[in-house]
Amino acid sequence: MALLAPPTVFTAADSARAVATVYTASLLALVPVALAAGISLTLRRANAQGRNLAWRSAVVVMLLIVAGRQLPLHWMAWVVPSALAAPLVALGRVQVTSVNAAIEAGESVAGTSIAAMILLAYAVGVVVVCASTLVGLWRAQRILRRARPADADWITAMNDARAMLGVRRRIVVLISRDVSVPLTWGFWHPVVLLPATLPKWSADERRLVMLHEAEHARSGDWLFALAARAACAVYWFHPAVWWTTNQLRADCELACDERVLAAGARRSDYADLLVRAVDALAMRTDDELPALALSRRGGLRARLSALIAAPREVRPLARRWAAAATAATLIASAPLSAVDLAPTRDVLTTLMRDARWESRAYAVQGLARRPDSIAVARSAAALDPSPRVREWARYALGLHAVVGGLSATSKNP
Repeated sequence: MALLAPPTVFTAADSARAVATVYTASLLALVPVALAAGISLTLRRANAQGRNLAWRSAVVVMLLIVAGRQLPLHWMAWVVPSALAAPLVALGRVQVTSVNAAIEAGESVAGTSIAAMILLAYAVGVVVVCASTLVGLWRAQRILRRARPADADWITAMNDARAMLGVRRRIVVLISRDVSVPLTWGFWHPVVLLPATLPKWSADERRLVMLHEAEHARSGDWLFALAARAACAVYWFHPAVWWTTNQLRADCELACDERVLAAGARRSDYADLLVRAVDALAMRTDDELPALALSRRGGLRARLSALIAAPREVRPLARRWAAAATAATLIASAPLSAVDLAPTRDVLTTLMRDARWESRAYAVQGLARRPDSIAVARSAAALDPSPRVREWARYALGLHAVVGGLSATSKNP
């Protein structure tokens, strides 16, 4: 029996490989989440903008991890312990079994496997989350088309807020019967939607509202909220990703609140404004719209507590911190986007004692790639009781020798 090139159709092995890729990405996603959580915990009594930057970076890194799976160059990290390696081992068994079945049948065997069903379920989840996001975007566009321009008082308040925050982009202010609280939508051409049934707010209160919404537009919160939604679609099964998205939304609002305080607003006046905005909410909610609201029912208590606990002198975060966060994001995403996770050497050597030939065939491929365990793979190629495992070992050793020869040639032209 000789191992052939990979099948040309989508087989059970391909399904298992794709599921393993998703599983690897989900493990790697824990790294930026853990780092952001640690930074957020460290900054829990500091500026909320710093925590917001940490959650933004985590979302971007998670998306880059997925994008990096498409790159042709990867490096192996043999770090997955036995507690987390079981899915990789099970998927590896599916791959070697499918390839052997195709070879013995003399053709590519598509078939249906558990891995294919898992992959289908994953694809359905991605489609469902993406569809709900697209529906929200469509609803927002309909609301925008039906909205009418705001009056001169609100436009003046927005222009004053833009001047105070240094926002050069034009921010359109519209009135809509389809929203119940002020919302910010869009990135390149931001729009603030005000409810048609506005409370009787004074000029100072209008200024506070516009400061909050203009800060959303200035900092690009809508774009990062959409990126977080994309991460939720890709990792829809991952609780840590949804938790990260919730933390991003919460600290995003707190950062805007602190910016309003930094502009000179009294804490008591602004807290009263938030409470009144929540009291004005209709029975329906705007949570499904891809927009950022001045106030929501959920999380109001935390925001009021944060306003009270905020430093006496609130200062906007310096631009160098945003630059540092961008650099850290790129530095962290480079290795994570190109890494392939594999079980540790101890896990692979333990699998060589497994009674199932599929487990040993999967393990020997990894052992053949490690200089510290290549002797185990050579022993399997000569002594393993299963001819299938011996063939897989010879194939892996030969592939390793070819790759090693190419590397030596490139170093010594």
